[in-house]
Amino acid sequence: MIAKILAKGSAADIVGYVMREFHDKEKYTADTWRVIDSDGILGNNYRRIVDSFDIGASLNRKISKPIGHISVSFDKADLPRLTDDFMAQLAKEYMERMGIKDTQYLVVRHLETDSPHFHIVYNRVNLHGKAIDESNNFDKSHKATKAIKLKYGLTFSPKKKLYEDAIAEMKPRIQAAMYRCKSWDEFKRRLAPAGITVQFYNDRDTGKPQGIRFSDGEFTFNGSKIDRAFSYGRLDKFFAKNAGIREAQPQQPTPISVTAKIKESPIANVVENVIETGCQALGGLFQVGPGYNPDEAEFERRMKRKPKKKKGISQ
Repeated sequence: MIAKILAKGSAADIVGYVMREFHDKEKYTADTWRVIDSDGILGNNYRRIVDSFDIGASLNRKISKPIGHISVSFDKADLPRLTDDFMAQLAKEYMERMGIKDTQYLVVRHLETDSPHFHIVYNRVNLHGKAIDESNNFDKSHKATKAIKLKYGLTFSPKKKLYEDAIAEMKPRIQAAMYRCKSWDEFKRRLAPAGITVQFYNDRDTGKPQGIRFSDGEFTFNGSKIDRAFSYGRLDKFFAKNAGIREAQPQQPTPISVTAKIKESPIANVVENVIETGCQALGGLFQVGPGYNPDEAEFERRMKRKPKKKKGISQ
């Protein structure tokens, strides 16, 4: 069991993430996630849940990012035991040990990966309008997960296993954030509720971005380590394509006839019309087309070469 304290934010963003509101609906269908527990929430759809959190947060306007978000994941070995009811129980015990109480919360289980996990979304403003005490949160979280694992005999994963699980968890989150994404800024905003930050590293000579790293707060990986599609170059091209930007590709020139070149130009079209009008006015004198008769032309040439008779007195 590992708990990750993720970025705080608005109800619209965080609830939208855990309920797959902004994900590809063909991939993240209704059977890839479900709400397994909640309290203080009016309704069960995205809009009603967001409204419920916003109403609760209005009790204390001083908190700019009123919604907390924690992801809790488990070793695959524990999967047979992890029913929805058991997960909901573990979520309540974890929140109790963290001091998250007397407030609204939502627990959503995600099922799209082999790594069993759920998300806790809670209001940092409690039902009395007071701020939840989040001092020493990371230390409290470490102690809470260790105590719960010991109590229920959950698996303690070795470091290598945690490393592999982190990659397995981050990959679908990055893929989801890429859906119809058009810029790096949009990409980073989408990854924030998933608890993933983006880091760039630049080329030493040019100073331009050369690579990318993703971090979940505990592990940091090069993009291509998670998946080759997550390299800086490929992601940059992917966003450009979604934004409708095409790279100028050199094209081989296509041979064009002289006639075609003339017809391409608006000015040439005017010239063409003048020539055509002039030819018609001259009775088709310069036309060389279907009316041209080579025998007749040859006869005309012979007549021109025939010597003229000398004028004299007729006998």
